[in-house]
Amino acid sequence: MYAETGFLLALIKDDDWLGEVAQSVYREHRDELWTSQFSLIELLMVAYREERDTERVVSNAANLVEVCGDAETVVTAATYVEDHGFTPFDALHLVESNGDTIISSDDTYEDVTPRLDLKTVTEE
Repeated sequence: MYAETGFLLALIKDDDWLGEVAQSVYREHRDELWTSQFSLIELLMVAYREERDTERVVSNAANLVEVCGDAETVVTAATYVEDHGFTPFDALHLVESNGDTIISSDDTYEDVTPRLDLKTVTEE
């Protein structure tokens, strides 16, 4: 059974109105549940928007159900959101770049990875 983001949020959030029902479903179907990296990305966005601990939210969800896809990228990105103040998508781009130079005018990457600053490039 595919665990959509709303279900995972209901499991993780202490104050979710569907929390008890989600817990019941989780107990009954725990071994059948899985999700995708896209649910984790959506959780990252929701946690960021609600000013929750993004690393905790994403890690907890990844530990609750099997994740098909690249869960580690999303968990690592959540760490950059928490530890370095990245936005979720900037953090995902950073992790996906795998140390390669990022072409961007965004100063966010300045002290973390090599960057080609578009603001400094002159036209030929």
